Amino acid sequence: MSEKKIANRFVLILLLAIGINVESYAESDFQSWNALALTGDVDDKGQWQFWFDGHLRFKEDASRLGVSIVRPGIGYKLSNDTTLWLGAARVTIETDDRSIDEDRLWQQATYSLGRFMGGTVSARSRLEQRYRSEESDEVGHRFRQFVRWSKALNENWSMVVWDELFFGLNNTDWGQDSGLDQNRLYVGPAYQMNEKWRVEFGYLNNYIDLPGRNTNAITNHNLSLTFFGSW
Repeated sequence: MSEKKIANRFVLILLLAIGINVESYAESDFQSWNALALTGDVDDKGQWQFWFDGHLRFKEDASRLGVSIVRPGIGYKLSNDTTLWLGAARVTIETDDRSIDEDRLWQQATYSLGRFMGGTVSARSRLEQRYRSEESDEVGHRFRQFVRWSKALNENWSMVVWDELFFGLNNTDWGQDSGLDQNRLYVGPAYQMNEKWRVEFGYLNNYIDLPGRNTNAITNHNLSLTFFGSW
């Protein structure tokens, strides 16, 4: 794929994200999102990969836990640029009066899109099957498209911009609606601590669409902190 085509797609995604995030919001919250992400080789050849990410997200001005996620997976490397993955997740959502448990199966492809504006562009396409067995037998199917741009500033520091769009593929009686579900737009620096560890910390704007409500949407202004480890 040519750099011009990559640039056009990347700009289109950013414009779409900006268009989504500048809408007027009926509700907003400051939150703190914290994560640990681990990847590495399972076998000596490095063809099989492991994946793990865990999250603690604090809401209401970062004063109380809102969401926790544990998400393991395994992948198969097709090439240096493309890996196919599958895994599961347990998501716990804390509301005012109860905890909601959601189990997920997920399949994804991670791949490189080349270079743009002096940096590298990578992407992730993910399908999810969402289960809330305590509430319903219906399964929510969702598609997520993630695009990330990173540019090195020096040996240790780099700048990162990424965006992820969520689309519901069906309606469920427990609350998922088809169509645009949410968008996440992140901007911030990254610091390479050593050969295995990197930390990214910055601003994450989380737009959430709320069809079926009198209000159009909410937004969360998040302080995002993620530690990445690779083996």
